[in-house]
Amino acid sequence: MKNLQKTTFFFFLLIISCKDEVNSVFPLTDYDTEMEMERVSKEMQNFEDVINKLYRESEKEPKKVLSKIDSLSKANEIEKDKYKSQIKENIAEDLRYFKAELLYNIGEYEKSIQELKNDQNGYNDISIALVCNYVKLKKFDKAKLILDSIPNYTFNTFIYANFYENIGNKKEALDIYKTIQKDKGINHFVYYKLAVDRIKELEKDNPILLNSVYFQTGRPDFEVCDADNKNRTKIMKLISELPEVTNLVNWNSTEIFEAPKDNDKNYYWIKVSDDEGEKFNFFVYQKTFEIKYYEKKNETILSLEQWRKQK
Repeated sequence: MKNLQKTTFFFFLLIISCKDEVNSVFPLTDYDTEMEMERVSKEMQNFEDVINKLYRESEKEPKKVLSKIDSLSKANEIEKDKYKSQIKENIAEDLRYFKAELLYNIGEYEKSIQELKNDQNGYNDISIALVCNYVKLKKFDKAKLILDSIPNYTFNTFIYANFYENIGNKKEALDIYKTIQKDKGINHFVYYKLAVDRIKELEKDNPILLNSVYFQTGRPDFEVCDADNKNRTKIMKLISELPEVTNLVNWNSTEIFEAPKDNDKNYYWIKVSDDEGEKFNFFVYQKTFEIKYYEKKNETILSLEQWRKQK
């Protein structure tokens, strides 16, 4: 969620930046706009590199890092640089969350709550972090009020299951985890795997129930799911190099319609379209990257050689 909000934020910044820079004599070109956006993005990347380093440092010296976070926050407040200034609010939010996370990790739950309450934007991860702290303080009523008020995202239902374990309601927790397990479309997410692990534990004769709720880290380099970008990039290149695709006069799009994580099979389903609509369907196999043609009408899978012979 936070990444989506950041993307929207950067788009808004770009519009504002363009308005500030335009004048009647030398209006911004598309290239200028792109360069402005690139500079802002670069500053955000630099900040995230610093934060990743501090997260690693906090594993050994959390209190020392807390002090560094305060210093960074003060420096951010008075930042005047043209590009850094455009991401001040994002930086402030990330630093507040980082501080709240560290305070939670060292058992300073009341201080963590106060830090989270200082964030006025009310992101979903702020709400979950508050739940985590209230559960540790055994303030289950306050935790439940927050859980009842947040959207019914699958991740939030996972948190709800964690909560039920903490109050000793094993059956309710198990039911939610099993509902998550049935949704194969999300099996690449971290919390899906955690839900499956909890099912295994809760189905034991004497399960050990959780005594905390999953605190979602704000660490920028933390992968919330198993990314397959490398495979996707290679597949898109392979498909784009097929003569049939290269020779499409009115090519419109090439998309990965399904991935192994979606269809629970061993291939990627690729759709190629031209201006008239869907043109070709290909299956690209996960391990070998072999390409086969899928004839949807007859639900037949053909090798490229077979397909080309019958055309």
